Amino acid sequence: MRLALFIFFLFALDIYFYLGTISNINKLTDDYSFIYKGVYWSLSIFIYIFLISFLFIFKDQPKPIIDNGIFYSTVFIILFFSKLLGSIPLFIDDIIRLFRLLIGFFADSDTTYNVKRLDFLKKSALLVSATLFSTLLLGVKWGRYNFKRNLQEIYIKTWPSNLEGYKIIHISDLHLGSFGSVDKLESVVEIINSESPDLVVFTGDLVNDYYEEAIPYIDTLKKIKSKDGKYSILGNHDYCDYTGLSRDSVAWQKNFSNLLKLEKEAGFDLLLNESRVISKANSKFNLVGVENWGAGGFNKDGDIDLAMKNVETNLPTILLSHDPSHWSEVILKNKYKIDLQLSGHTHGMQFGVEVGKIKWSPVKYRYKYWAGLYSKDNKHIYINRGLGHLAYAGRVGIMPDISILTIKSNP
Repeated sequence: MRLALFIFFLFALDIYFYLGTISNINKLTDDYSFIYKGVYWSLSIFIYIFLISFLFIFKDQPKPIIDNGIFYSTVFIILFFSKLLGSIPLFIDDIIRLFRLLIGFFADSDTTYNVKRLDFLKKSALLVSATLFSTLLLGVKWGRYNFKRNLQEIYIKTWPSNLEGYKIIHISDLHLGSFGSVDKLESVVEIINSESPDLVVFTGDLVNDYYEEAIPYIDTLKKIKSKDGKYSILGNHDYCDYTGLSRDSVAWQKNFSNLLKLEKEAGFDLLLNESRVISKANSKFNLVGVENWGAGGFNKDGDIDLAMKNVETNLPTILLSHDPSHWSEVILKNKYKIDLQLSGHTHGMQFGVEVGKIKWSPVKYRYKYWAGLYSKDNKHIYINRGLGHLAYAGRVGIMPDISILTIKSNP
């Protein structure tokens, strides 16, 4: 029902944007008008076929094991948001026209008010739509695999002096079902290994839904090297919960069990509500990992009490937890001394701006803590922007993230 309503909304948006912009195209030649009509409605019909097929063909079936329609979803996202934002000038114009109409209705009968669309706003609609359309396309071409090293120093007061400058490589959100290239992942591994990290941590979402998505990439992940080990946790997508399968079903349990095996095969020590003590240079710190815990409708398999059960409280503690909402909703409010949480999940929405001290993404309106380092009450959280992508096969402004964290005791 929701999808049907959305298709209706999409069709109304298509009509609205088309009628609001076609007059500008008609001012050019008939050839341009014909091309615009053909391309516009061909792409729109393509999207309707895609959505309707999911509405009827896959209505009562588990999600198919393909790359989760990454091509189709990318085309849809580019077209939908281009039309949606392009409709804003048209909507403003309609409000102005409504006021003019009302003024004309209540004014003297001899007064005539022009209620035609403003040419400036019609042109703005096309300009806004074309700009976003081009930007999102460029994000597919140039942003998808534009891996960025993000360097961050993090200060923990109780950090051992003989571990000063301890280097942690933090990666997250591989989403291998839509990653699309083993060779590109090989280049990620080369970057990681070139840093000679002390520790490598992966904070979840190995796949989109199914364990099979990761199989072609396991041999590459095996090549990641670090002095003190490779550790991982699960993200919300690793539980196969978005496929329609019940957790009680044999298919779900088989998928989950195989995913855990692949994590181990890739060389990760997977932390499932448990902890490890990392020892080096006669010093120690706790590394704790919880299963996914997310605010709102996300799964809450994470159990911080269980994970902290065997932790040595006199040591510095680093927590791996996929969803940053776990920090604000649970960690900051509990009794445990957790110095640093490492998370992912948000992807920085794969769209935004990061230039110098300027950092913005629409995801900030959903997550208060969404990328980079945040501190409160001597506790810290660092949020990786993700290496892979979901739904939209691109990145604009928020690049795929290889976080290089240097842990120190003093500034």
